Amino acid sequence: MNFLSNYFKYENGLTVTGLTKELNVFYVLELFRKENKNIVILANTLFEANMYFDSLKTYTDDVCLFPMDDFLTSVAVAVSPDLKIKRLETLERIRNSKKTIVVTNLMGYLRYLPNKNDSINLEFDLKKNTSIKRNEILELLDKYGYVRESIVTTTGEYAVRGYIIDLFIIDEEHPIRIEFFGDDVDSIRYFDESSQLSIKEIDSIKIKPYTEVMSENNSSLVDYMDDPYVIMINKDQIDIAYEKLMNDITEYNANENINKKHMFEMEDISYNKIIFLNNIGDNSVLDRTISFKSQEIENFNSNFELLGQYCDKEVIGGKKVIICLNNEKQLRSLEPFLSSYKVLMNNEEPDRGINILYKKINSGFVFDNYVVIADSDIEKVKNSVINYKNSYHIGKKIKDFGQLSVGDYIVHSQHGIGIYNGVITLTKNGLKKDYIQLNYQGNDKIYIPVEKISTIFKYAGKEGSMPRLDKLNSTSWAKKKRELRSKIKDISGELIKLYAARSSVKGTPFKDYAEEAVFGSEFVYKETLDQLKAIEDIDKDLSSEIPMDRLLCGDVGFGKTEVAFRAMFKAIVNNKQVFYLCPTTILSKQQYENALERFKNYPIEIALLNRFTSAKETKRILDGLEKGTIDLVFGTHRLLSDDVKFAKLGLLIVDEEQRFGVTHKEKIKEYKNDVNVLTLSATPIPRTLKMALSGLRDLSIIDTPPTNRYPVQTYVIQENDLIIKDAIYKELSRNGQIFILYNKVASIESKMQQIHNLVPEARITFAHGQMSKKELEDVMESFINYEYDILLCTTIIETGIDISNANTLIIYDADCFGLSQLYQLRGRVGRSNRIAYAYLMYDKQKMLNDVAVKRLQAIKEFTELGSGYRIAMRDLSIRGAGDLLGSEQAGFVDTVGIELYMQMIEEEMRRMKGELIEDDEEEENTSNRSLVEVETHISDDYVSDEDIKIEIHKKINEIDGYKKLLEIKHELEDRFGKISKTLEIYMFEEWFEKQAKELGITTVRQNDREIEIELPKEISSKIEGDKFFIKAYNINPRFRLKYLHEQVIIALTLLNQKEHFLYYVVPLMEEVINEVKEK
Repeated sequence: MNFLSNYFKYENGLTVTGLTKELNVFYVLELFRKENKNIVILANTLFEANMYFDSLKTYTDDVCLFPMDDFLTSVAVAVSPDLKIKRLETLERIRNSKKTIVVTNLMGYLRYLPNKNDSINLEFDLKKNTSIKRNEILELLDKYGYVRESIVTTTGEYAVRGYIIDLFIIDEEHPIRIEFFGDDVDSIRYFDESSQLSIKEIDSIKIKPYTEVMSENNSSLVDYMDDPYVIMINKDQIDIAYEKLMNDITEYNANENINKKHMFEMEDISYNKIIFLNNIGDNSVLDRTISFKSQEIENFNSNFELLGQYCDKEVIGGKKVIICLNNEKQLRSLEPFLSSYKVLMNNEEPDRGINILYKKINSGFVFDNYVVIADSDIEKVKNSVINYKNSYHIGKKIKDFGQLSVGDYIVHSQHGIGIYNGVITLTKNGLKKDYIQLNYQGNDKIYIPVEKISTIFKYAGKEGSMPRLDKLNSTSWAKKKRELRSKIKDISGELIKLYAARSSVKGTPFKDYAEEAVFGSEFVYKETLDQLKAIEDIDKDLSSEIPMDRLLCGDVGFGKTEVAFRAMFKAIVNNKQVFYLCPTTILSKQQYENALERFKNYPIEIALLNRFTSAKETKRILDGLEKGTIDLVFGTHRLLSDDVKFAKLGLLIVDEEQRFGVTHKEKIKEYKNDVNVLTLSATPIPRTLKMALSGLRDLSIIDTPPTNRYPVQTYVIQENDLIIKDAIYKELSRNGQIFILYNKVASIESKMQQIHNLVPEARITFAHGQMSKKELEDVMESFINYEYDILLCTTIIETGIDISNANTLIIYDADCFGLSQLYQLRGRVGRSNRIAYAYLMYDKQKMLNDVAVKRLQAIKEFTELGSGYRIAMRDLSIRGAGDLLGSEQAGFVDTVGIELYMQMIEEEMRRMKGELIEDDEEEENTSNRSLVEVETHISDDYVSDEDIKIEIHKKINEIDGYKKLLEIKHELEDRFGKISKTLEIYMFEEWFEKQAKELGITTVRQNDREIEIELPKEISSKIEGDKFFIKAYNINPRFRLKYLHEQVIIALTLLNQKEHFLYYVVPLMEEVINEVKEK
């Protein structure tokens, strides 16, 4: 807006009042252009700072944000990772680039930063083949603010194992692995944060601080900016906030009994040039004040006629009107209403009339003789979402819900329910071995070799159900398992019958069309592997003669809808109708709108039938469905009424089937006989259950989060109004929305008033279970439409609805909720590519009991992604199992825990399909002992973390051949450094155990001098003695063969052998397996 330069004046100490926010932005831009100096804009709150940053970003790339949390949040809760990353990026940019405008809030302005003169030396270049003591690097990482973890998956973490350091540096896409040889850097390589495997070697890496490293003499942001212009927005507001901040610090120091200066004071920061913007007049400096008159434009809400009249009126009044549009299409819509006066194109200096500019501005204004109108003033434009994190990466921790902690209940397949008591090392026959200690009733203990870890499951029953410990060597556990097995036999039989009945129905297979590929390519995101697999599975189902009946599971926001859209598209191009059934009105509207957007390039007739649909529209839809003119209909159970008839229904999609009542479910079942049915569910079905039911109910699972998804930052804190206020402002500052959970209906309205007093700018509404269904839906609808910023509600936050713009959750009295309830509630936020925050608050007057403390701790720890999915493995899996197998099953699950229950179902299914499964007696013989004795201890020098040791044991436990052995050896050496000979022998021992199981070997005699392996009669009968002897002799001439009681016995002397006996025994067993197969 060139004409503005004629009005704006700049001098030190000037106060400028009366400009709109947009004119303030132009004022700063003009100063930046004229002076070519750095500028610091100081706004009072993060909310305001963000607003100015966002507005400036429209016009220039030379603008950065320097955001900081409020004082209490930063000391009592934690510094937000996304704000920290943003600050570090801004400092980096100030150091390395040309002139910049930096927008900050009061806390950022006063923040202590590293001494400016030292900051250049704060980066450290690490090169391959250079010498540096490992401890020096570790000290540096601590100084730089990196956090030590057992596994590195997230920016700002490091881990140490033997001669390896893993590190996730800010600005890097992947973490790096530094391997030492003595004090030399032997290799530097990137690795994948999810698989933990190396990706590529590099020669050097720059290690940057992950925090603003403190030094003896701190600098401020103004110091870094090299004599900038400081622009204060609303100085009176800043003064009030500053006084309050100083009081907060004094009070905090007194409570903590410390005397600490946490940040600069205002008078500590010196600058040469300052301008005050937007003050509502300051009489003390009238001579230094310029007052302007300006006003914002009221929104025309797409009323083009009103806009035309307004422009005419202003032009007649002698004003110059400038309309800023994005494209010609907008102009074509407006032109008919602007015909009265000459319309000039792209002239910023109109003498009169209406001038059209193709230029993006944030909002319009009236200033002196000019009226400037933005496209956002003509139509309501939804606020753009402000994302700030680009260098914060997070992978999935390998930890999962099956991970054991000391004190957890476990189920051992032979001994029943006990308590896990950790890994201990015992020496047996001179060999160090790791054992898992389990405690049973009456203080009984049993030690299970770690290599038999697959026989132990973490017990997971309903939350709050405490299992009874079993007694060792009693018959009660075996009896429990027998009863359960006969029950499982019954269900399995029923499921198989059901499947056979469904398979006998024949339908019309769908054909493939070229348009499907085009439709797929229009999807704006990259599909995850799980999504692609689900799309492929559904495609196969629809192309088969048997009608589809598939269940698609996945957390909200993981991409189920797109998979369903692909199926719909296939049905529609095959000239069939699609019926999408939703449990709630809101969900039906959301999905309808999603479909309109996704199918907009195709001539597809889409309708929505729910309680908001008018009688006239309902009649039109029913008519269209019967005649076949409507291709796709969305709706609630209204669509299950008898008056709804379809001309050519080809696909029914049921969203959250478990939320429909019995009669509706029966109606859905009728459709299943001859229509393709796809059921969507956000209740997780565990993968193990999926295997168990494979071929019975078709299941697709999506449990890979989309890229750029972040775990919810979870804080457990005492209730505190200031922290609540900061949390709300932080969310508002990025145009987000907030859920506040308050589970007391009686006082919910007074709570709303209290929150309103804390944050008067926020638009707030409430919802609770005593409202009618219609009232509730109306409130939710307006919240989704962004008519409110805060929803204060009881636990009725609707499951299944997706509000990706709500990313802060505050829960009052969090200690009163169950664990799975807390998971479910926390799953309401964090559904977009922005970092979400959950504040679990408890009353500070209240003593928390142990269970509540544990519960809050557990949810805090499980911030990992998909914990929305894998969460409360216990509770939700049981619900999932109930949904799939019938509710009466859920009761049995508690007797043995979900994991073992799944395994038993899977075994039963395999038995019914004719596979051989070993029975309990055989299993008992092998479950607690290994056939050969080798050292299985993993030393602390190699890995010290017990969870990772168990993970390594589990991996070694998977070895069943040479290929797998090499793969795991490669992975361990990549992640932890070179493996010892002892560990390699342990790997061969696991391979031998698998060979022995395959061959049915149960007897091996081993002492210091010799080992003997007894082959079963059946195997012995298939071996040709002469040939086999030559093979054995070629592997090791000291092998001896005996034939006794129709059994071949293989013996090997152990004394003076070059290698461990397993290096000879394993290849020989492979020869036995091959020979048996040939027969």
